[in-house]
Amino acid sequence: MAHCFLMRRVIFIVVVLALAGGGAYWLLRDGDRKIPKNPPAAAPQAGSCWSVDAAGAKAAFPWAGGPVDCAAAHTAEVFHVGQATEDLLHRLDKAKGQDVAIAQNLLYAQARRACVVQGTAFLGGNWHESKVQILASWITPAKDGFFGCAVAPVTGPAGDEFATREGSLAKAGPSLPIECISALKYVGCAGPHDGEYSGSYSIAPMDAPFDETAVRNASAKGCTSVGLRYLGLAETADRADLSAAAVGPKTGSAWLGSDQTFACYLMSARPLKGTIQKLGTGPLPFA
Repeated sequence: MAHCFLMRRVIFIVVVLALAGGGAYWLLRDGDRKIPKNPPAAAPQAGSCWSVDAAGAKAAFPWAGGPVDCAAAHTAEVFHVGQATEDLLHRLDKAKGQDVAIAQNLLYAQARRACVVQGTAFLGGNWHESKVQILASWITPAKDGFFGCAVAPVTGPAGDEFATREGSLAKAGPSLPIECISALKYVGCAGPHDGEYSGSYSIAPMDAPFDETAVRNASAKGCTSVGLRYLGLAETADRADLSAAAVGPKTGSAWLGSDQTFACYLMSARPLKGTIQKLGTGPLPFA
């Protein structure tokens, strides 16, 4: 039966690429005004590094503690500073009623999309394949629409715990490949683990409206196909001793401005040891 091995147990892990500092921004709408073209004093420098945890990165810039030497231990690196378009900023200034939420969402999506696109170029490859998370934060005063994009190494697919590193992540994405996971933490495949990264899947068309049921169904079906190809099996294969996890934007807020891409994993109910790539119908390498 097609996709049978995923129908037994489909696991969803939600990753939220956060745009922080939003509260301050939405409180400071101001009629007709001249919007600055240059970043404010609080703006971080592209190439600056910061020692901040996942909770601290939800704040607007400047983050607590200030920038640190990239050669020293740090958890996040700013790679781009941008600004939302003036037409959207003025649209929010003049919005009333339901139009306020619409304008907020458009700004939110615009900043996040810029960070995702710039992040892929900065890392030198598909960031979904690397043990990193893309961050987007407003810059104080957030009403002017400036935002900073940063990348943080993370300890697991949920992206809720940053890892410390030394040195820049520029073009370093391929050096941090996702291999396997154990209890939602990244590990190598040579040791015990319960899941293995099998590839990524993108939902088309871009900017499709969010529908929770449709997104979950599409990501499950997509990661089914990705997993079968990773195993070297046909679309009609049956591998009931494995299931799939789809990691990506499965909420309305996470969907806004995302690249609609999901990281796919093959999961086992019993610990494995060794890769299952091209395993086909062979026995699982249980630990």
